[in-house]
Amino acid sequence: MRMRAVVAVALRRLRQRPVRTFLLLQGTVWGVAVAIFPSAVLQGTREAARTQGAELGADRISVAADPTAARRTDLRPADMLELRKEVESAGIPVRALGGVRIVRQVPKPGAEDARDAATILEATPGAELSRGLALAAGRWLRAGDGPERCVVEGRLAAWLGREQLAPGTTFRLPGLEREFEVVGVAKARSAQVRRTSDLGFDLEHPMYARVGGPLLLAMGIPLVSDAWKRSDACLYTPLPAATGATKASLDWLFVRVDPASVSRTANLVREAFAKREKAAVTLYPLVLPMIMGDAVDRFDAARLAMFLACLFMGAVVMMNLGLLNAMTRAREIAIRRTEGATEQDIGRQFLIEGFVLAAVGAVLGCFLGMGLAYVRVSLEPVTGFAWSFPWQHALWASGVALVVGLLAALLPAIRAARQDPVRGLADE
Repeated sequence: MRMRAVVAVALRRLRQRPVRTFLLLQGTVWGVAVAIFPSAVLQGTREAARTQGAELGADRISVAADPTAARRTDLRPADMLELRKEVESAGIPVRALGGVRIVRQVPKPGAEDARDAATILEATPGAELSRGLALAAGRWLRAGDGPERCVVEGRLAAWLGREQLAPGTTFRLPGLEREFEVVGVAKARSAQVRRTSDLGFDLEHPMYARVGGPLLLAMGIPLVSDAWKRSDACLYTPLPAATGATKASLDWLFVRVDPASVSRTANLVREAFAKREKAAVTLYPLVLPMIMGDAVDRFDAARLAMFLACLFMGAVVMMNLGLLNAMTRAREIAIRRTEGATEQDIGRQFLIEGFVLAAVGAVLGCFLGMGLAYVRVSLEPVTGFAWSFPWQHALWASGVALVVGLLAALLPAIRAARQDPVRGLADE
């Protein structure tokens, strides 16, 4: 019997006996799915954190004075020098470091939502970069810029009702006489990024309202007012030259490092403030740095054990049902032998059928694994969770599944090949 004909017969048997097919395939399907599902989420999320870390906040630590502390804490530019020293002495390069002071929030005339306000910030050099903004036009603030110069965020033009704000243009905010000159314009951030808190959660995700938010409150994480960060309608002006060096009081400090070093850097920041006897809240994405680190990779042994266990159980089922199948097909085997088929032909037929079965299970397992990854990502309130097809893991898992399927079909193939054709016809 030709290879194509054997494969066609095997596929037809799978369609004709759905219950038997389900029993035969489930071990392979779940085994491959278990191997692919975590890899798809980890690989997709790590790629997103590496390529969009600045935009998603995966590389950023935000520091504010602790509003619950009995003793008032003032953050100053001198603290930034101390933080840089502590972090870089630990061998962690600092990508950006800066601080801002909230000067005023200007509500939009006629707006029903009080949170729809433009925010004037006095910033240290590099504060825009430390917040993860990307430049669309112009330049960032420089030392020596006058108080009238500013860098605007991407949505401020629309907030003002203008088509755009370009470098060199001037404008006033509603209710203020002060005139600002634009020297730089930041790129507008996506709606999802604007919904993301410093802890990395999508504040409008249904699972955040049901699970994430209550869990953070139960953990005792202080809530700090920071709606201005998600408005994308801020303008950055220089700190006054007279106080910018040491005396200025800042509301927020921002430190950007490699996403894989965020958790370690946050600990260093807390230690630095503790040495200075200052109470501060340190906020950073809780989940993405953990995924970027090596701790998650330690679960590979458990995933491998589950994968092999599923394949082993599937192989046992395939072997037993294969032996039963060889006995029930005694007449078919006897007729083929009388037509001139050798023992090798019969054994090859059963091996090919086992290979086809394993291949179908591996393909279905890939679809199931990616479906589970899609569901997992859609239910995750953490911004930046994504999935991508893990080709390397899929090929490895499918290859192992095919080998196990062939081994499981080997004993039924030997049993069928050695079956006495005379006895098979006599039984009929």
